[in-house]
Amino acid sequence: MCNPFPPPLRIWIPAAFAAIAAIASHHAVAAQPSADDPPVTYEVQINGESFQVEGGQRPIKVESTLKPGTVYTLAVRVSMTQVLRLNSVQLEYGMWAKVVDNKQKGWRIAQIIHDLAFSLEINDLGRILDDKGQAKLLKTVADDLEKRFTDRKVTDLKRTELNDIKIGSSGAKRVRFNFRDSGGVAQTCMIFVLSGEKYTVYAVAQFRDQDQSDAGPWVSSALKSIRPLER
Repeated sequence: MCNPFPPPLRIWIPAAFAAIAAIASHHAVAAQPSADDPPVTYEVQINGESFQVEGGQRPIKVESTLKPGTVYTLAVRVSMTQVLRLNSVQLEYGMWAKVVDNKQKGWRIAQIIHDLAFSLEINDLGRILDDKGQAKLLKTVADDLEKRFTDRKVTDLKRTELNDIKIGSSGAKRVRFNFRDSGGVAQTCMIFVLSGEKYTVYAVAQFRDQDQSDAGPWVSSALKSIRPLER
């Protein structure tokens, strides 16, 4: 069967940074079980007692054996927001997505892929860049991406100038591409370099224009949540 959604564009590290960002392996993590998966049983501990609760089950009442007459109401479900912890930052993203993470100690790359096929890739550099370094990084990534788009013969390719913006608690720089893919579908790809006192990361978001109403808030919420890793 033909996949109705094109695969997310994979953004590879420009040659200038390739040696730093060598990828050894990827680990996929499902953020939410599918409806076909068997229910998961969780162990809930309260005041030294353990109780078993089935995921997705309605709240149940259990009686304490240590405190006669005490009744607890328990329920467990997957949070609507998931936390992704990288090397120097952490962020939150909406459920119904999976994460591919290279788990590297130096240049950490994680791609969050939504079930509707839009994606957000986060590159945790493992070091802090000054303003000039951030601008150079953004230009290098954008130039590399523009060449790849041209090689793929996309049409109506447009690129914006670098913009300095504020995203959540991060200072940020952004470049945006708009184009039509080989199937004539209008697409948007945005590159961000985000920085704070203890981190510099760059992110690449891609989505079909027709998914803007879903993808826009999803990407924005994830980027706004970026903050130093809580150890």
